[in-house]
Amino acid sequence: MPSHRVSIKKYLIPILILGAAALSYFYSGDVYAWYMRTYYEKIRGQSIEQQLHKARELYQNHEYEKLRDQLARLTMVYPENSELKKLEGLTLIKLGRLREGAELILSASEGERIPEKLLETTVNALYEEKMYRDILIVFKKNNPGGNSNLNFWYGVSLYETGGYARSVVYLKRALDRGKTGYEIHHYIGMALEKSGDTRASLPYLERARSLNMDDPDVGFSLANAYRKLGRFNDAAKIMRNIKK
Repeated sequence: MPSHRVSIKKYLIPILILGAAALSYFYSGDVYAWYMRTYYEKIRGQSIEQQLHKARELYQNHEYEKLRDQLARLTMVYPENSELKKLEGLTLIKLGRLREGAELILSASEGERIPEKLLETTVNALYEEKMYRDILIVFKKNNPGGNSNLNFWYGVSLYETGGYARSVVYLKRALDRGKTGYEIHHYIGMALEKSGDTRASLPYLERARSLNMDDPDVGFSLANAYRKLGRFNDAAKIMRNIKK
């Protein structure tokens, strides 16, 4: 009989704690967090470090939907834990919620430098959303260093917000660090042209055109440069090819 009572007590305490937590959810977030911390740490015997480890395993295994639901609960229980928030941000990015995920990572990293790998994921998400001014804010506290992608995204963001001369510096650095593709040549060419050096822009625009004959924006940029340099026949030829 006593063992039966112990068994009931064993299950009753967690039930009471969860019931009280559910009730407190509607009245006080702090009380709810306290109850749930008690449940996780005292009843289930899981420290925050253990829970973070399990959450990271889900991320590594690409179980993003499951992880999102788990993190939604954990961030309510541990609202001060920045690592949970960063992981939640990464998970949201993986689920296609780029803007929301990037903003969550930035808010959790406020006042500190962001590690390069995390910075690259965050800035890439902002770039995909064309949040150029937000990217500039990120680089007030972080340095693109020698990362070709970070230099490219920073350079593009400078260009898109009117910082043409500065954008050339970072775009050329990205090119030197191994960034490839027609886009980087196109942006360097446009930035040089906007900075008043049309002649210097020409090799980059011609290279961009050779790498992508189908993008009309590249064609228009090259034709415009030809016109500014007095090469009207070359400009007309480009425009005829675009219309085709």
